[in-house]
Amino acid sequence: MNAITRKINFEKTYYYLIMLFAFTMPLSRASISLLVILLPITWLIEGDFKRKLKDIQNNQTLLSFLIFIVITSLSFFWTQNHEEASRPLRMLLYLSSTFVIATSLDKKYVNRVISAFLAGMFISEIIAYGVFFEIWQFKHATPSNPSPFMFHIDYSVFMAFTSILLLNRMFSPKYGIKEKLFFSMFFMTVTGNLFLATGRTGQVALILAIVVMSVIHFRLSIKSILISILLILVIYATAYNVSNSFKTRSQMAINDIENILNLDFNNSWGIRAAYWITTFNIIKENPFGVGIGDYKDATELELERKKYNGLVSAETKIFMADSHPHNQYLLIVLQSGFIGLLSFFYFIYRFVKLKIDDVELKELSILFITIFLVSFLAEPLLIKQFTVSLFALFIGLFISIST
Repeated sequence: MNAITRKINFEKTYYYLIMLFAFTMPLSRASISLLVILLPITWLIEGDFKRKLKDIQNNQTLLSFLIFIVITSLSFFWTQNHEEASRPLRMLLYLSSTFVIATSLDKKYVNRVISAFLAGMFISEIIAYGVFFEIWQFKHATPSNPSPFMFHIDYSVFMAFTSILLLNRMFSPKYGIKEKLFFSMFFMTVTGNLFLATGRTGQVALILAIVVMSVIHFRLSIKSILISILLILVIYATAYNVSNSFKTRSQMAINDIENILNLDFNNSWGIRAAYWITTFNIIKENPFGVGIGDYKDATELELERKKYNGLVSAETKIFMADSHPHNQYLLIVLQSGFIGLLSFFYFIYRFVKLKIDDVELKELSILFITIFLVSFLAEPLLIKQFTVSLFALFIGLFISIST
């Protein structure tokens, strides 16, 4: 075995596997599934565990991430619904790719991997526009919701991150006029696609990301405030007047808020608000969580209490009892309690504090986590194949630069 492994160029192997991972991520579930198996297998075959474990031990961000995963996994031992626990446990395996990338990818390849991801998004975008303009049909995508490979909420997160990545490059002094012209065109098409689709999660996340980007470049000043307001007004006013989908969904959001104020939770945003109430009541009695697989059962039991009659309909109760809480933070606290949530926030803190010498990549790391932190409020992205893979890839990339 040692004779065989000595003949393998592991540096190049990791490079090609991770490049393929990044490129195919917006395009193929099958490829993601294959690569999240191949990456850990390659890592194990290579060996050199003393060095790798030392890298993990000496990197506070990786160590805090490992602690969060361990705490979440341990909640399996007090869960009753082992069948339901299999899905979130499987998604935790996807996060193992983070450790492979962080400890094995040479930092000189990071920008190439990001370019591979952008190439994959470009192909995905061409397919989406083809569906929108009815040039062709593709899988389950429709002109009213041109998301070719993944659920529209997940796709909106991908597009929001791609948009802010390109917008940040447009503000960077690192690139010339020709490059910025290309980034501008790409930005307009990606952002246009974001508002043609029906995923409001990425649309909302992009707002805060634009504000954060403006503060990064111009500090907290009149200039950063004006630039933020101008960019947001131009992008969102244009989307409102051009995209019927965005206009309709915006009006639906306003109606949902009005209904919530009238204590009617039987709508998209109302259900999300109801999950906050049920989770608060569940966690009061279960401060260590109900286990990784029991969050649906606990919600169903909570909804059976008479105090919810009149607030949520029978149909809404059925939906809530058979679904996740549409919020990553609520899901974490339901599964592993306040300890799990605190461990996750500690990981976020360590990630934000990462020392990255490359200015643009440090900026991008902050913008990336901003997109996810906002999106986590609307969807538990770490139990969904596409978004957990996106999270694992870029967390690993940014940590690899800091090690």
